[in-house]
Amino acid sequence: MAMIAAMDEELEKGGPNANILKERGRLKMLAGDKKGAMEDLRQAVSLDPSIVDNITGEFKK
Repeated sequence: MAMIAAMDEELEKGGPNANILKERGRLKMLAGDKKGAMEDLRQAVSLDPSIVDNITGEFKK
């Protein structure tokens, strides 16, 4: 997806950003990349624990 690629570029330029990682994780989940989504969401929460309040939904097998 183009949006994921744009976020990849932004993260490469500016370094880790919790909000970008959270949104990229959401997009990866919508694209069916559960593993990638979980990695991004975990990293986002590690950078900014308060961001967990803005994450909704659940992972299903």
